Amino acid sequence: MDKVEQGNMVSSAKGRKLVWFMFLMFLVSTLNMADRQIIGIVAEPIKREFGISDTLLGLLGGTAFALVYPPLGLPIARLADRFNRRNILSFCLGFWSLATAACSLATGFWWLLLARIGVAGGEAGYAPCSHSLIADSVDEKRRATAFAILVTGISAGGFLASALGGYVAQHYGWRYAFLAIGLPGLLVALLLRFTLQEPERVAAPTGATAWHVYRRLLRNRAFSWCVSGSALHLVVTYGLGAWAVVWFVRGHDMSLAAAGLALGALGAIAGALGSVCGGLVGDRLALIDRRWLGWWPAITVLVAALVGAPAFLTRDVNFAIAGVTLAVFLNALYQPSTYALVQSVAAPSERASAAALMIFFQNLVGLGFGPVAIGIASDLMTPGLGKNALGLALAAVFLFNIGASIAYLQSARFLNDKGE
Repeated sequence: MDKVEQGNMVSSAKGRKLVWFMFLMFLVSTLNMADRQIIGIVAEPIKREFGISDTLLGLLGGTAFALVYPPLGLPIARLADRFNRRNILSFCLGFWSLATAACSLATGFWWLLLARIGVAGGEAGYAPCSHSLIADSVDEKRRATAFAILVTGISAGGFLASALGGYVAQHYGWRYAFLAIGLPGLLVALLLRFTLQEPERVAAPTGATAWHVYRRLLRNRAFSWCVSGSALHLVVTYGLGAWAVVWFVRGHDMSLAAAGLALGALGAIAGALGSVCGGLVGDRLALIDRRWLGWWPAITVLVAALVGAPAFLTRDVNFAIAGVTLAVFLNALYQPSTYALVQSVAAPSERASAAALMIFFQNLVGLGFGPVAIGIASDLMTPGLGKNALGLALAAVFLFNIGASIAYLQSARFLNDKGE
């Protein structure tokens, strides 16, 4: 066997390992979003059984996560920058899967709240570990595309929660929906632990303290503006994830199974296409000018607001579904470039910390504020508008995309060849 053949075999083996690695990252991302979103799919039957308000549903869908997920992600990230990320991620996946299944045993609001906090605690390890693993496994020129695959898992997770969760809840009850979504994660956690190799780090961990690392990142204006833009945008994204299916059940008189299947299937396709297109376009534009990593998200989130808001104000259900689907596609375009920008300005030994810091602000603002703000607005407007109040609250949340667009433009302004 000559050297050329040996080189081809090595290259082929590396390619297969990379495909398997990205497939596992896709599955982890899918389960991460499915376990997070299922509460929004079954919110209406939970509301009826426990007799709780939209505000409390918003707390379950968002604030319960925001109180735990962002702050816990920071210390987990520091562990991931120093120890085996594969092991940390597989443990976290198993933990949040069990916590999701435990939601099925809830006897009231407080039990369900504690179980959701458990889901948040496990999922806090998802982004720091997965982002760092990808950054050390994929060449920088293809990193936005790799993150696009990861983000596609978010769309698949939304579909899994909406379609499977909606069907199971409709026919067997909302408790079984939590079991159907949560238990498969235990198998994936085992696959992750025993079939994936920890990649070699590009750079060894430094002796810098966590505070020093976070302070350096926050002083980088390209990083801080990018994170601000994504956090504002996620107020919209998490708000829609928590309330869109509820709106079509409540405002358009669709069944839970039909609304879950329609929005889940169309949203998954639109989100996946948006993620892939966002990654491919983002990579190509960044080769022309690196500032497109900020310009591209700025354009897409602004257009998404112009398309998405009217979809929640119309009484035509077909127009509404079409508008929401297009908005999901546009909303997904921003994410691969955002992740690539954050990883490009972080030092190799700080990548998990950079991802965790981004997730901290994204979830503190987006997840912590989006779902509950829509719930509060709906409760306040319901006496005067009835069931239309929720639709108006969903339309109004798109205003946050305007602020996100401005922040992304600022990020691009400060993004030069050194990311400073």
